[in-house]
Amino acid sequence: MTARSVAALRKADSRKIRQWIADRCRNAIRAGAWHGSRWRTRLEDLLRRSEPFPPGSLAARHLRDALEDDRFYLRQSARHGPIFKLFWGSGQIKTCIVGFPLGQRLLKAHRDAVRLENINDITSLVPAEYLRSMSPELHLKYRRLFGRVFRSDLVAPWEAELRGLLRRELTRLAESAASVASPARCLYATLDTVATKFLLLTMLGVTPDSAAAAELETWYGRLGPEGRVAQVGPEQNRAFVAIHGIVVQLLRSTGLDRSAPIGDSVAKRLMDADPSAVDETVIGNVIYMIERGRHDLRDLLRWVVKQLSDHPTTTDEIRRGPRNPGAQSGLAEACVLETLRLEQAEQLNRRALRSFAFEGFHVPAGSWLSIMIRESHRNPETFPEPDTFRPHRFLERSYRPDEYAPFGLDEHQCIGASLVVRFGTLFVEELVRGFSWTVRADGARHHGVHWEPSPDFAIELRPCVG
Repeated sequence: MTARSVAALRKADSRKIRQWIADRCRNAIRAGAWHGSRWRTRLEDLLRRSEPFPPGSLAARHLRDALEDDRFYLRQSARHGPIFKLFWGSGQIKTCIVGFPLGQRLLKAHRDAVRLENINDITSLVPAEYLRSMSPELHLKYRRLFGRVFRSDLVAPWEAELRGLLRRELTRLAESAASVASPARCLYATLDTVATKFLLLTMLGVTPDSAAAAELETWYGRLGPEGRVAQVGPEQNRAFVAIHGIVVQLLRSTGLDRSAPIGDSVAKRLMDADPSAVDETVIGNVIYMIERGRHDLRDLLRWVVKQLSDHPTTTDEIRRGPRNPGAQSGLAEACVLETLRLEQAEQLNRRALRSFAFEGFHVPAGSWLSIMIRESHRNPETFPEPDTFRPHRFLERSYRPDEYAPFGLDEHQCIGASLVVRFGTLFVEELVRGFSWTVRADGARHHGVHWEPSPDFAIELRPCVG
């Protein structure tokens, strides 16, 4: 090794050491600030006489406990009541609310004092931000625009195409069972593919096997490869620009020729209704509705497979039901609704813009409020045997919004709820009636963006004969 090479290595090592020290110093400063804020909050909690903070501990360990114990919030509610506090990673108090009537009262009484904040800021890409995070005035305008086209009949024209998509992708999954090194990853990728293709079809009218769909899938894989976009960096900018170009081209061709280029979809309906209203904010929101929706839908489908795997009697009952595609399978849909109740929907998070009192408790400005959906769905008075997967409950009665609210409580509730439930129902029917399977690997549930089946969860799928 030459002297110059030795000097270069020493310089590189010195740079790494300086970076290591700088990183440790920044982490220590952040940790010190967080604990300082926590102790100031504890002191204020002790000294406050009127309108106290809600009951509950401000212990630092709760950050870890909430990610390791899926019963954590239920235990806190059982101990402290339906309104309790924690100290959260943001360095602010977090007020947790269990029960939809309480949550509805909060959102109604303090509508102007709370706001849904987007964890991942995309304003550098989308003017006026994502629909759910817009200021109230802008949200009303764009919500109305999307609400006119986001109707439950979006799936119906494409059902034959979607059933074919599901059969093809599930067959590929079955054929790959013996050859793949990671069956869990293969299941994950298959569900990601069908979720993405479904949204490209219903949002943009792009058919699953088209060249446009393949190109968009590639770019969406770069926009958010393993989940939601954590931050907007150079790679996300490049991907967004590429997707934006394809979407604009589709919209432009639709405007020139209403009769063909893309099928019935959100994009086509927007252009048919008022092309002048389709501005950069609308285009950006269409792009991000697909980006965020595909991850949520994929994770819901993973939970559906997990629940059906754990409850074979339900699977057998669906399999014995009507087989023609036009027949309504209430039990298949009920499985989706029950999975949403038990697993996928977790919290509605809001930020307090100013201090206010709620139910006799003080909510400080800048703090977080979480309406606990998952825990509210475990009210035994509404859902007997609340921890049991029993989809038949949704065939026995209907539920009011103050009893069952997996898609939200207020004007920010998911605009595509009916699409998600319908596609989930098609997925259950095609999986159960076309295939049998055994669980190949499993493990404890895991907390990523939210609670998910074990990263090891995998199935061995086999096409049904006859």
